[in-house]
Amino acid sequence: MPGKIDFQYDAAKDIVLATPHWRLATKEDCERWFDQWDGYLSKFKRKVDCVVVLDDFHVDPAIAPAWGQYRAKLNIAYFRHSFRVNADATVKLFIKTSGVRFNAATGEAASVEAAIEGILEARKQSGG
Repeated sequence: MPGKIDFQYDAAKDIVLATPHWRLATKEDCERWFDQWDGYLSKFKRKVDCVVVLDDFHVDPAIAPAWGQYRAKLNIAYFRHSFRVNADATVKLFIKTSGVRFNAATGEAASVEAAIEGILEARKQSGG
């Protein structure tokens, strides 16, 4: 059964909170995962600031290179400032690898609140 992503949009802060519930094991899983992101984020018609909560997200090591490409494509196309929260050690490694290979965001925070603060600070530093 495919996974799902729960999305919430905080209009006051203009931040998307996403909680993916996925165990990616195949390239098809990666495609479905990306399509869920694309389906939600494309409606904004601009890059968004996003907190991604990864308590229930796992990537099979065999599919990590393919997922890294999809993850980078997602970050480059849709995220302005983003932070990840609660990734397991394997996913953290894959995020860092994808970040280096494809120049995609790798920001981490200890909590959702810290991630939001990180986004607000990044906005200040970037002038917007």
